[in-house]
Amino acid sequence: MIRNSVVLKLWLTIIALVVFVLSLLAVFLEQLFDTYFYSSQEEALTNRAAYISNLLVRETNPSLAITISEELLKESNSHMYIIGPLFSQRDSNYLDDFPPDIRQKLLNGEPVLRRGTTPGFGNFKSETNSAWVFYPILEQNRLRAVLLIHQPVAEIEKAIEQIRRLIFFAAAVGAALTTGLAFVVSKNLSRPVIQMTKVAEKMAQGDFHGKVNVVTGDEVGRLGHTLNFLAESLAETIDHLSKEKEQLSGILLSMTDGVVSADLDGKVTLANPPAQKWLRALLLKETGSPGDDRLPKQLDDLKNRVLEDPKTKVTELNWQGRYIALTMTPLYEPGREAVRGVVAVFRDVTEERTLERMRKDFVASVSHELRTPLAMIQGYGEALLDEFGDDPEQRRELTHIILDETHRMKRLVNDLLDLAQLEAGQFELHTSEIDLASVVRSVGRKFQTLAHERGLDFRVDFDEHESYPIVGDSDRLEQVLTNLIDNAMRHTLSGGAVTVAMQKEEHYVRVSVSDTGEGIPEEDLPFIFERFYKVDKARTRSKGGTGLGLSIAKNIVQKHRGEIVVSSALGKGTTFTVILPLLQKDAPLHA
Repeated sequence: MIRNSVVLKLWLTIIALVVFVLSLLAVFLEQLFDTYFYSSQEEALTNRAAYISNLLVRETNPSLAITISEELLKESNSHMYIIGPLFSQRDSNYLDDFPPDIRQKLLNGEPVLRRGTTPGFGNFKSETNSAWVFYPILEQNRLRAVLLIHQPVAEIEKAIEQIRRLIFFAAAVGAALTTGLAFVVSKNLSRPVIQMTKVAEKMAQGDFHGKVNVVTGDEVGRLGHTLNFLAESLAETIDHLSKEKEQLSGILLSMTDGVVSADLDGKVTLANPPAQKWLRALLLKETGSPGDDRLPKQLDDLKNRVLEDPKTKVTELNWQGRYIALTMTPLYEPGREAVRGVVAVFRDVTEERTLERMRKDFVASVSHELRTPLAMIQGYGEALLDEFGDDPEQRRELTHIILDETHRMKRLVNDLLDLAQLEAGQFELHTSEIDLASVVRSVGRKFQTLAHERGLDFRVDFDEHESYPIVGDSDRLEQVLTNLIDNAMRHTLSGGAVTVAMQKEEHYVRVSVSDTGEGIPEEDLPFIFERFYKVDKARTRSKGGTGLGLSIAKNIVQKHRGEIVVSSALGKGTTFTVILPLLQKDAPLHA
C-alpha cells in the first residue's frame, strides 16, 4: 500500500524527518538544560565553599564562623562538614581517607565535585540525591582542612523534569502540526503527479485526450504543461499515422498487384492479399506446406542479391503458365544507410503477354486471310484485263473465282465486325420467347443435302413432342448452330457421322454437336475459342473458315446467359455442347 502511494511516501518522509529533528532537538535541549542547571548549582556551591573557607580562615572565633556559615547554607538547604584540624595546630592524618587523585587535587588547592547520595568515598551520606563539593581550606598556601558541602538537587531535578515535559510536549505538538501540514503539502505536491500518472497510463492505452490541471508555475507545473503538450503532439502524430496506415492499407488491399516486405532473415513482415496468395502457392509447390510467413527460395535468392548490391532488381517468373513480373527494392533504416529489409511487388503480366501475342496473331491472321484472296483477285483481274483466253467458259470460271474470293473477304470482314461489336457490348440481340426445337429443326434441314453430298451420316436427335422454351435471338442461335455443324462436317471424312442432340434438364437445355472426325489435340483445346486460332497450323485453305466462327459463337452464347464447352479425343471426334437457360415461369423476357 505504502510502496504504491506517493502521498503516503511523501507524508511519512516529512513526518519521519520532523520527528527525528524534534526528537534530536528535545534531547539536545534536555542535555543543555541539565548541564546548565547542574553547572550553575556546582558553581554556586563552589562559590559558597570558597566564601565559607575564607570566612573560617579569617574569623578568630570559630564558633561564630561556623554559625554564620550554617546560617548561610540554610538558605540553600545545604549542609557542611569540616574535615581536618582547622582550629588546632596539630597535624592529623585526615587526608588518608581520600583517594590519591582526590588528595592530590586538594593539596593543589583544587575543589572536587561529586553528585549522588554519597560522594563516593568516606562515610558521608545523604538521604536524597545531592551535589557534593570538597573545598580545600588553605592558609598561607598550606592545606589546613577540607570543607565538605552538600546540597540536595531535588528542586533542580523537578525544574529539569518540568522543562523536559515542556520540551517533549512542544515536540509532540510540533509533530502533530507537522503531520497535518505534511499531509496537506504531500497531497498538494502529489496531486499533479497522480494526475500526470493517470494521463500517462491513458496515453499508454492509446487515449491522448487526458489533461493535467496545472495550477502552479513551479517545476511540477511546467512538467504538467509539458505532458499536456506531449499528449496533444502524440494525439496528432498517432492520428496522422493512423490515417496514413489506413490509406496505405486501403491502397494495398485494393491493389491487384502483390506487395510483400521482408526483413533481413527473409521473414515476411507485410503482405497484401494477392501477395499472400502467391506466397502460399509458391511455398506449397516448394515445401509442400502452404504458408506466408517466409519468402520462397526464388524470392529469397533475389533478396540476397539485393542485400549484396542494394539496388532495385527486376526479374520475371514463370509459374504454371503465368508470367509474373517481380520488382524488389531495398528498405533502409530511417535516417541511415543501413538496409533493414526488402519490399517486392508482384505483377501478373500474363494478360499483357497474351494480348500482345493476340495482337501479333491478329495482324498475321488478317494479313494471311486477306493476302491470298487479294492476290487471286489481282491475278485473275489482270488476266481478264489482258483478255486471257478466248474461251467464254474459261473467262466465266475466272469471274466466279474472283466472286468467291470477294464473298470470302466479305464474310471475313462481317465476322470481324460482329466480333468487335460483341466484345464492345454494342451487339444487339432481338430476343423473344422461342422454342429452341424449331431453331434446331430449321438448321438440320439446311445441312441434310450437304451431308448427303459429302457422304456423311447426319442426324438430329431430340424429342419431337417436347417443347424447349427459351428467351433468345433465333437468328443468332441459328448462326451458332450453323457454325458448329459446318465445322463438324468440314473436319469429318466421308463415311463419318455428325449428330445434333438436344436434351432438356431442370433449368437448362443442352444442345450438343458431335462428329467422328479427326478431333482436336489436347494442348489446343484451351485456345479453340480464340480469334483466328486454327488447329491446322499450316493454315491450309482446303477446309476453309476464317478462324472467327467459334469466337463469335462463344460470345453469342454468353450473351444468352449460357455456356459453350468442348470435349475431344484425337482421331475419335469432337463434341461442342451449348447450355442455355430454359424460360422460367414468370421470368422477364431478356437475354
